[in-house]
Amino acid sequence: MTRGRLPVRAWEKAEPIAEMRERVQHFLREPGGICDFEILSPGLVSHIKIACVRRLRCPMAEIGRELVDEIAEMRLIASSKEISRELWLCSPRYTFRFIRVLDSALAELGRDGSLLPAAAPGA
Repeated sequence: MTRGRLPVRAWEKAEPIAEMRERVQHFLREPGGICDFEILSPGLVSHIKIACVRRLRCPMAEIGRELVDEIAEMRLIASSKEISRELWLCSPRYTFRFIRVLDSALAELGRDGSLLPAAAPGA
Protein backbone atom coordinates (compact mmCIF):
# COMPACT_ATOMS: atom_id res chain seq x y z
CA MET A 1 0.00 0.00 0.00
CA THR A 2 1.39 3.38 -0.93
CA ARG A 3 1.69 6.13 1.61
CA GLY A 4 1.42 9.88 1.30
CA ARG A 5 -0.32 12.11 -1.16
CA LEU A 6 -1.58 10.96 -4.54
CA PRO A 7 1.08 11.51 -7.23
CA VAL A 8 -1.09 13.91 -9.27
CA ARG A 9 1.87 15.82 -10.72
CA ALA A 10 3.61 12.55 -11.66
CA TRP A 11 0.43 11.43 -13.46
CA GLU A 12 0.42 14.70 -15.41
CA LYS A 13 4.08 14.26 -16.40
CA ALA A 14 3.49 10.62 -17.42
CA GLU A 15 0.55 11.42 -19.70
CA PRO A 16 2.60 12.64 -22.74
CA ILE A 17 4.94 9.63 -22.46
CA ALA A 18 1.98 7.24 -22.47
CA GLU A 19 0.31 9.02 -25.39
CA MET A 20 3.45 8.55 -27.51
CA ARG A 21 3.02 4.78 -27.15
CA GLU A 22 -0.63 4.67 -28.28
CA ARG A 23 -4.15 5.05 -26.85
CA VAL A 24 -4.42 5.69 -23.10
CA GLN A 25 -7.31 4.42 -20.99
CA HIS A 26 -7.52 5.91 -17.47
CA PHE A 27 -8.83 4.06 -14.45
CA LEU A 28 -10.84 5.58 -11.63
CA ARG A 29 -8.29 6.60 -9.02
CA GLU A 30 -9.42 5.24 -5.72
CA PRO A 31 -7.83 3.59 -2.69
CA GLY A 32 -6.88 -0.01 -3.43
CA GLY A 33 -6.65 0.47 -7.19
CA ILE A 34 -3.87 -1.59 -8.75
CA CYS A 35 -3.22 0.47 -11.90
CA ASP A 36 -3.38 4.14 -12.78
CA PHE A 37 -4.01 3.65 -16.51
CA GLU A 38 -3.45 1.27 -19.40
CA ILE A 39 -1.97 1.76 -22.83
CA LEU A 40 -3.73 0.01 -25.70
CA SER A 41 -1.53 -0.62 -28.71
CA PRO A 42 -1.75 -3.19 -31.52
CA GLY A 43 -1.03 -6.59 -30.02
CA LEU A 44 -0.22 -5.31 -26.51
CA VAL A 45 -2.08 -4.01 -23.47
CA SER A 46 0.17 -2.37 -20.87
CA HIS A 47 -1.12 -1.93 -17.31
CA ILE A 48 0.71 1.00 -15.72
CA LYS A 49 1.22 1.92 -12.06
CA ILE A 50 3.15 5.07 -11.17
CA ALA A 51 5.26 4.91 -8.02
CA CYS A 52 7.11 7.90 -6.61
CA VAL A 53 10.57 7.02 -5.33
CA ARG A 54 13.45 9.01 -3.86
CA ARG A 55 16.16 7.34 -5.97
CA LEU A 56 15.95 6.11 -9.56
CA ARG A 57 19.59 5.12 -9.98
CA CYS A 58 19.71 1.97 -7.92
CA PRO A 59 20.02 -1.76 -8.63
CA MET A 60 16.95 -3.72 -9.65
CA ALA A 61 17.22 -5.74 -6.40
CA GLU A 62 16.78 -2.55 -4.37
CA ILE A 63 13.71 -1.60 -6.40
CA GLY A 64 12.32 -5.07 -5.69
CA ARG A 65 12.82 -4.56 -1.94
CA GLU A 66 11.49 -0.99 -1.82
CA LEU A 67 8.36 -1.65 -3.90
CA VAL A 68 7.50 -5.16 -2.76
CA ASP A 69 3.81 -4.29 -2.16
CA GLU A 70 3.34 -2.58 -5.53
CA ILE A 71 5.06 -5.47 -7.33
CA ALA A 72 2.85 -8.02 -5.54
CA GLU A 73 -0.26 -6.05 -6.58
CA MET A 74 0.91 -5.90 -10.20
CA ARG A 75 1.43 -9.66 -10.22
CA LEU A 76 -2.31 -10.09 -9.58
CA ILE A 77 -2.80 -9.05 -13.22
CA ALA A 78 -2.45 -11.85 -15.76
CA SER A 79 0.75 -11.75 -17.80
CA SER A 80 1.40 -12.96 -21.33
CA LYS A 81 3.08 -11.83 -24.54
CA GLU A 82 0.08 -9.55 -25.12
CA ILE A 83 -0.18 -8.16 -21.56
CA SER A 84 2.52 -6.07 -19.91
CA ARG A 85 2.57 -5.10 -16.23
CA GLU A 86 4.66 -1.96 -15.77
CA LEU A 87 5.83 0.20 -12.88
CA TRP A 88 6.76 3.71 -13.89
CA LEU A 89 9.07 5.05 -11.21
CA CYS A 90 9.06 8.82 -10.79
CA SER A 91 11.78 10.79 -9.01
CA PRO A 92 11.18 14.00 -7.01
CA ARG A 93 12.32 15.91 -10.15
CA TYR A 94 9.80 14.04 -12.32
CA THR A 95 12.27 11.88 -14.16
CA PHE A 96 10.98 8.41 -15.01
CA ARG A 97 12.36 4.88 -15.04
CA PHE A 98 10.27 2.12 -16.57
CA ILE A 99 10.14 -1.42 -15.14
CA ARG A 100 8.25 -4.47 -16.43
CA VAL A 101 6.98 -6.79 -13.70
CA LEU A 102 7.57 -10.36 -14.86
CA ASP A 103 6.35 -13.45 -13.03
CA SER A 104 9.56 -13.92 -11.05
CA ALA A 105 11.77 -10.94 -11.96
CA LEU A 106 11.87 -7.31 -13.05
CA ALA A 107 13.09 -6.02 -16.42
CA GLU A 108 14.01 -2.49 -17.49
CA LEU A 109 12.10 -0.85 -20.34
CA GLY A 110 12.77 2.10 -22.59
CA ARG A 111 10.33 5.01 -22.94
CA ASP A 112 8.74 3.23 -25.90
CA GLY A 113 8.05 0.07 -23.89
CA SER A 114 10.79 -2.03 -25.49
CA LEU A 115 13.00 -4.20 -23.27
CA LEU A 116 16.45 -2.79 -22.61
CA PRO A 117 19.44 -5.13 -22.53
CA ALA A 118 20.38 -6.15 -19.00
CA ALA A 119 23.37 -4.23 -17.67
CA ALA A 120 26.38 -6.21 -16.53
CA PRO A 121 27.19 -5.99 -12.79
CA GLY A 122 29.30 -2.94 -12.08
CA ALA A 123 28.45 -1.29 -15.40
